[in-house]
Amino acid sequence: EKAFRTEGFLSFLLARASVSLLCAKATMPRHPGRPAQQLGKEHEQLATVVEELYIAAMLHAEEQWDTELKADGKTFIAVAAAFVGHLTDTSRPDAPLRRQNIQSAILGFDANPMVWSKYGLDMLGLSFHAAFGISSSPPASSSRKVSLLGGDSLYATAQWAMANLDSRACRKLIAETIAQYSDGQLRKRELLWFTGVTIRQYLDLEKYAGVATFFGASSACAALVNGVDEEISNQMAEFGYDLGLVVGLLKDTRSSSIESALRRGRISAPVIYALQQDKKLRELLERKLERPGDLEEAVTRVKTGGLASTMLLVNRLSARAAARLECLSDSEEKEALLTLTFGIGCLPLVQVPDVVKDSCFVHEDERHRSEGKGSLRQPRHKERFDLKIENLRLRATLSRLESQERRNHARLDGIQKVASGEVVSAPRPRPIVGLGVENDTTQIDWLLLRGLERRAPLPESLDLESLLSCIAPDQQAVQERLMALSTIARSRKLKKAVKEVFHGGGKRLRPALCHLVHRMLRVPFHTRGAKEDVLKLATAVEIIHTASLVHDDILDDADTRRQRKTVHQVFGPDVAVLSGDFLFAHASGMIESLENDEVTRLVSLVIEQFGYGELSQSSKQFDVEVPLLDYMKKSFYKTASLLAAACRASAVLTGPSREVCDVMYSYGFYLGVAFQIADDILDFVGSDEEMGKPRGQDLREGLLTAPVILCITGNADLGIGPSPHANELRRLVNSRFSGGPADLERAVALVWEDGGVDKAYLLADKMANKALEALMLAAPLDSDARRSLAGLTRWAVRRTS
Repeated sequence: EKAFRTEGFLSFLLARASVSLLCAKATMPRHPGRPAQQLGKEHEQLATVVEELYIAAMLHAEEQWDTELKADGKTFIAVAAAFVGHLTDTSRPDAPLRRQNIQSAILGFDANPMVWSKYGLDMLGLSFHAAFGISSSPPASSSRKVSLLGGDSLYATAQWAMANLDSRACRKLIAETIAQYSDGQLRKRELLWFTGVTIRQYLDLEKYAGVATFFGASSACAALVNGVDEEISNQMAEFGYDLGLVVGLLKDTRSSSIESALRRGRISAPVIYALQQDKKLRELLERKLERPGDLEEAVTRVKTGGLASTMLLVNRLSARAAARLECLSDSEEKEALLTLTFGIGCLPLVQVPDVVKDSCFVHEDERHRSEGKGSLRQPRHKERFDLKIENLRLRATLSRLESQERRNHARLDGIQKVASGEVVSAPRPRPIVGLGVENDTTQIDWLLLRGLERRAPLPESLDLESLLSCIAPDQQAVQERLMALSTIARSRKLKKAVKEVFHGGGKRLRPALCHLVHRMLRVPFHTRGAKEDVLKLATAVEIIHTASLVHDDILDDADTRRQRKTVHQVFGPDVAVLSGDFLFAHASGMIESLENDEVTRLVSLVIEQFGYGELSQSSKQFDVEVPLLDYMKKSFYKTASLLAAACRASAVLTGPSREVCDVMYSYGFYLGVAFQIADDILDFVGSDEEMGKPRGQDLREGLLTAPVILCITGNADLGIGPSPHANELRRLVNSRFSGGPADLERAVALVWEDGGVDKAYLLADKMANKALEALMLAAPLDSDARRSLAGLTRWAVRRTS
């Protein structure tokens, strides 16, 4: 009981990082006569990433974690605040994790730690409630926003760190882990109060939707970073899963956990075992413990009928985990992992062969329990289980020996090449490229043309359907793949949520950019294979955009989007959060399947920049001194970053020169900024029906956009000074429209009267013109795709929705 109190639990959260580092050291190649290799930065980075992912997952599953920790007399917020200090404590002997990332994520700081965001202040209020025991608590929606924003920020930080990790297999595994975890969390919710769950189903679900998920990922990735064989990494993954299952089962045996599980209708392992022999308990659960005294009676029955069997299951899984470690060569790290496994699984600290020989474990098959055919300790079942463990241990040993043989053959081949006089070249240094360091006349041409500000000509029609007509089949293929995503999910709610979010349609601007860039830059007969990759990219980019909207709608309290109810309004915030996580993770997996590290880095950086945009926006609410440049940076992080990355990634997959890829990024950059400025203008000129929200809604929420900023402060670079009514507009914003709707209507009227809308259109046109210049540099020759890309720059500014 004491070991899993909240304080102990906080310390134990770092176990995934510890196991990851131990596995990394244990799977390093060893050569006779050479000193053992030391852990590198990539191993420490991986351990940090796994911890960040785990905390992000816990933040997004706030309700589950909150209930669990309240049983220990703590609140979620207090634990989150304590966890920041725990992870960043500089007095700890091991290197603390990154303070700024942890703080900005969990406590809601802006990128500048001195600036508190809106959600940071919400968190501060929640912490005061927890610290002083005040019974009144903030609205659940505020706590949910804190958790969502913190989790998204940690996911983004981890995503970018993974992109810099030189292991594609590891990145793929992490993406699959998050997708499976999100799906599994929703499936667990669907099984509440369902008494027909078997122990096998429970373990399968916990393997991918519980703490075991992250133990398995940390163990496998640690091995993959070292470049081990697939068989060894699979063994290490299964070791981590088994170890994580043991941790989860031990938590399930706590008195507080049993009571918490029963109160919520979660069928844990002790409950499943007790149900197999207690009909009365089944009756209590089927009526959902609605009568007085039902909960107390159910807790007593679970302790009586389920704890002993659960501990035997812990013992058995630990033995299985220990057997898998035979895939490792003998080392201090292997002994440490064995000791950890034996200790946490309540096993004697003896050598593995003796454990197998003297064990009292039972056979894995649970059918005899429900049929009443004998005791768990029957010798026949013990012998069968012993044989399974011994067989598993031998298979792991065989994997180790085969891996060693392959490494020895590879070394011998290298020695033979050198002995035969074959030249073995050293790695080539990174080429020095860029303006001014290459004798390339093309660069001079480009600089001169940029100085002339030549722009790609516009097409006659600026209708979106007409602009995208040349890629209509490609857009349809993207839509079909988006709708097929629902078949991948196993949770019923997740299937419905995915269908709902993609059925609503939308402009599909981002996949269109991918297809148009590819069509414009492709070389006939040389880029045929790139078309499928670009289709994958286009689909993944749209999934990322959609996932960000699902989470943004929760943060913005949006009830509708495109005249349809938002996902959190239809399915609830829990389903919306986990659906967004599932989509982000699935898109990351699709990007990894392209096997292009540059594209991976591009998209990963965008996901991290999403968090910057949201934090920056929330920290500047009702700030009348916000500079125009800060607003435009926010526009890039929030919108333009994904458009720019989509354009460059498509160019990278198509195969032109690096300079062309750079220019296509700048096209997407300027197009995206112009698009966002125009989007903000629509808050003043769009109708309620077209926008799906009341006119002036952004201003009502304190989000100062280009029309307002240019009225209040102007901009010297644009030759615009403050407007005649700047002081009155400043006063209304500072008062947060305390006079009610009349104040807001007056502020909107002042923006119109002082030309704020026209000034903002001027700024958007400047950005669009820069996009046209970039387009001319990248593709001097006319084509249908270039005309469409040029037309999009004007459509983005002058659209009405």
